[in-house]
Amino acid sequence: MIVIILSHTPVWVWGLLAALMALGFSQTRQRRLAPWRLLMLPLVLLGLGLWSMAPGFMALPLSALVWLAALGAGASLLAGRPAQAGTEWLPADQRLLLPGSWMPLLLISGIFSLRYAANVGMAMNPGWRSAPELLLPLALLYGAFSGLFLGRALALLKLTRAPAAVLPRSLSRWSAGQGKPLSL
Repeated sequence: MIVIILSHTPVWVWGLLAALMALGFSQTRQRRLAPWRLLMLPLVLLGLGLWSMAPGFMALPLSALVWLAALGAGASLLAGRPAQAGTEWLPADQRLLLPGSWMPLLLISGIFSLRYAANVGMAMNPGWRSAPELLLPLALLYGAFSGLFLGRALALLKLTRAPAAVLPRSLSRWSAGQGKPLSL
């Protein structure tokens, strides 16, 4: 069964997977980014989420509200959190110095796997394309993933406006020792 599924997967899907993995791996090492580049990944994921859910939005309009609510919740969850330790705004270069993190690669892999599995399932069971028990959880997950990436970008963009936007590398916790630093 798996051989049949893999053999019927369009070639462009594997190219997309390779590009997404390269993007995820690029975020595992320290890098300097122009502020506008922070929005590239969230906007791409936002577009992919909308593209994935567009037929579901038409089949079940409630899924659009679920997607939008999850997007807002994911964005607000990270938009207010402090950036990961070692993140710095370099005003002379007009760049953000970002430490490497494996979390984007994990999230990108999760999103791709979810989309792949959902599309395979819908190809094998066309009735799932309008099934609320599938569309609502997918809308929730796609919206939340997009929101998390958008919230991270918004939190990092705040550093570009702060005069002294430097987090010491020794900072290991946020909010008086609760939780973990932002590592997406």
